[in-house]
Amino acid sequence: MRFQTKLFFFSLGIALLSSLLAAGFIYVPARQLVFELMQTNVLSIAATAASMLDADEHEKIKSRDDQSGDTYLRIEEKLRRARNANRRQDIDVKFLYTMRPYPENPAKAQFVVDAEERGEDKSNVGDIYKVDNPNYKFRVNEFQVEEEFVRDQWGTWLTANAPVRDARGEAVAAVGADVSADDALGHLRGLLVSGAIALGASVLFAWLLSNILARRLAAPLAAIRATVEKISGGDFRQTLNIRSNDEFGEVAKALNEMSLGLQQRDDLKGALARYVSEDILQDVIYAGKSTELFSQRKKVTILFADVRGFTNMSEQSSPEETVAFLNQYFEKMIDAIFKNQGHLNKFMGDGLMALFGALRDDEFQEEHAVQAALDMRMVLAKLKSEWAVSEDAAQRNISSLEIGIGINTGLAIVGNIGSKQRMEFTAIGDAVNLASRLEQATRDRAGVDILVSEYTFVAARSRFPFEPVGELALKGKSETVRTYTIGV
Repeated sequence: MRFQTKLFFFSLGIALLSSLLAAGFIYVPARQLVFELMQTNVLSIAATAASMLDADEHEKIKSRDDQSGDTYLRIEEKLRRARNANRRQDIDVKFLYTMRPYPENPAKAQFVVDAEERGEDKSNVGDIYKVDNPNYKFRVNEFQVEEEFVRDQWGTWLTANAPVRDARGEAVAAVGADVSADDALGHLRGLLVSGAIALGASVLFAWLLSNILARRLAAPLAAIRATVEKISGGDFRQTLNIRSNDEFGEVAKALNEMSLGLQQRDDLKGALARYVSEDILQDVIYAGKSTELFSQRKKVTILFADVRGFTNMSEQSSPEETVAFLNQYFEKMIDAIFKNQGHLNKFMGDGLMALFGALRDDEFQEEHAVQAALDMRMVLAKLKSEWAVSEDAAQRNISSLEIGIGINTGLAIVGNIGSKQRMEFTAIGDAVNLASRLEQATRDRAGVDILVSEYTFVAARSRFPFEPVGELALKGKSETVRTYTIGV
């Protein structure tokens, strides 16, 4: 499930739960308030009616025969007037009557005077007052009101009793009042319906608000996701324009910094790809070995290569043609170096310097360097064949182009050398100088385009058909150097 959908349902659920709780908190106290108000009203009606009666006169009514007497009729009329006066819209007194303790069981009550007109609802003198509550006990001298609504076939009621006292203050009877709760409960049901409508409206509003909120909060996440997908696809120039001062803004800032770092890393990769092979690049960039590029003494094999006859050719060519030639030439030469696990250290005019075993240990570095030299020889031959078909090849002395390569193996200082402003990874030492002198010596040896020192020869002699060249006196060396070559 998408984050936006989760956020939507979460917000909607919170709003719905809050609305339900609010409705419950409102309805329950409202119902209790209505009930307590009805208790007060019905008890007040019973007490008012009780105060209207003469206790001594009421005591004269003993049996059903007294119902036709003047005393009964006077009390009945008083109760009926009180009943009718309290049949209003806000309160409806259904029954109003008097009771006294049942002689055989004072906890029960019997009817005396009932304000109801003639009919089946009329209670007669001596009829037992029946209630559904088994715990009900009639107490003539107390004010009593039911603790809950009572429902029967006539409706829902609330009943209260108020004592009728004689001149001595003793309770001889009680007035009972039955008030209909249907109207009050109807008001409560109306309140409940109104609450349900309000709840529905709040849910609809919450749905709209949650949808807007989910879209708004998920929008930065969608933008972050789209940017991450583009970055993962290699587009490291992607940035997020989220300025909020929250977690999304912090993530956007971190993502922009990461994108910049990846861009710099990609630029570094592109720069290094011009100097090292792909497998070495994997070690330096992806395997985290760039921290190992510090200065150290180690065995390396150094290769110097230079083009013979390039000066004469460039004099016969335009600057654009000269640059195009060099680019094509170096591209092929660098491919030969990379293919044999070397790395390009530097360009020197029309020459170059390559190292084998410098960036990572290579137990076959001598063989790789010699093979690279042979590949470079073959590459130049192919290039000369391609250039020879041009109309001005003879004029530009294409056929006079040759290559000179010097290879030596030995200990050298390898690492980052320079200043804080400018640092270069290279190799220095006598072994490097010797390789350079061997490359220069090929200019004086007719027919020899590759010169290999004895140190390289010893490690690679089992693989290549070396031919001895002899002892050479090289500039800067006090002793002669035994050299070898490989025939064409």
